Parts: sequence; C-alpha cells; structure tokens
Amino acid sequence: MINFFDFYFYKETNSTNDILKEKRKYSKDRNLAVFSEYQKLGRGRSGNIWRSEKGDLTCSFLINKKISISNLGRINLIISNILIMVLNKLSNKTEFKFKWPNDIFIKSRKVSGILIENYLYKKNIESFIVGIGINCVSSPTIKKKPSISLRDLGLNSCPLNLFFQISNEITNYFLRYEKINYSILSKRLTKNFYKKKSKIFIKSNTKEIGGLFKEINSNGELIIKSDDQTIHKFSYGEILT
Repeated sequence: MINFFDFYFYKETNSTNDILKEKRKYSKDRNLAVFSEYQKLGRGRSGNIWRSEKGDLTCSFLINKKISISNLGRINLIISNILIMVLNKLSNKTEFKFKWPNDIFIKSRKVSGILIENYLYKKNIESFIVGIGINCVSSPTIKKKPSISLRDLGLNSCPLNLFFQISNEITNYFLRYEKINYSILSKRLTKNFYKKKSKIFIKSNTKEIGGLFKEINSNGELIIKSDDQTIHKFSYGEILT
C-alpha cells in the first residue's frame, strides 16, 4: 500500500478536525490522518454537537487535492459511499442508508456523520479535512434526534480497524481521482437513500421546500420534485424530516 497518509494517534483530543487544522500550518504538502480514542468536543455541520464515548470511532483526514469548487459535492459523494461500503461489510443483513448531505442512518436513527471543511484558493479547493464519527458503542440523543450504535445492532466493531479500512478506501479513491465514475457512486447513494419514498422537506438558506426524492446526481446534489411537479436541485442544505 502506498503511504498516502502520515498517521497520528491520540488517546484524547478536543477535536480531530482541529488537530489537523493546526498540523496543516506546518505540513501543507502532506496528507494526514488522525485517530483519537476519545474526542471531547466533537462537532457536526452548522455547529452541531457530535457526542462520542471511548469505543466510538472519531477520526479525520487532511487531503491535499486541487478540485474545482463546482465539484465540491463530489468529495461528499466519495466519502459517503466509502462509509456505507465499510459499514455494510460488518453484516450482510443490515442496510445502512444515506441521509443527504452527510449522515448515515439505520432504522431511522443516525449511526455516523461526516464533517468536511475546505480550504479555498481562487476558484479551487486546494485541500480539505474530512471528519468522520461512527457510533460504535454509544447512542446519544442530541436536540431530540436519537441515534443508534453498532453495538445496539449486535455488530462488534473495532474503531481502529474501521479507521484503517476507511483510510485504505480513501487512498484508493483519491489515487485514481481522475478515473472515478461518479454516475456509479450517485446511483449507489440514490439506491440507499434514507426515506426514499416519503415526502421530505429541505431547508436551504431561509427557504423550506418539500417534495419527493428523485436522485442524488453525479455532483452529489439532491434532486426532488415538488407537488406542482417542479424539479428542485440542492447543492447544500438540510433535510428537516
């Protein structure tokens, strides 16, 4: 295996993403991966809290890759596919679902989340940090949103093993980035979309739009059709229900 990442391991951190933000100042040309046994101040999108316990997976990856800002959603497309693939390997009887833009659900509860933070230069992303959390043993409820753990599902998982599996898959994808078939990735997430047949409501900026899910396209955008048959495309936002 090519040494794509420099690896760092901690017993305890405030935030694995923040560790990489600091390291990036002195290692701008290196891809870095951080694993922590315990994370005290984890966070998700929009400043949300990510709670975890020792035994859960908390890790982050710094990747130096020049990507057009128009392809921003493809980073999430790749990482979400990797997570579902790695989690599905734990059991062929469980079906992990993708809740756009960056959560993994099962049995209507969140089991994993992704936080991507980008560094921009002109019209390109020059590097980005991918934070990943998986509830291996704990299932906290945050803001009335229940979660579930792999242990709740009867699945035994080693956080360090999951970390290395994810690291290997990220390496494989980004070493062949120019050859990735995003149509295949979008079809996988479309197939495994959370509440695929239910009406969903999207909050983007101050607007709320409801409709039926149609697909995740090859740019990682969410496509829905409203009651008046209008097609809406979202490159960012949050599913409210």
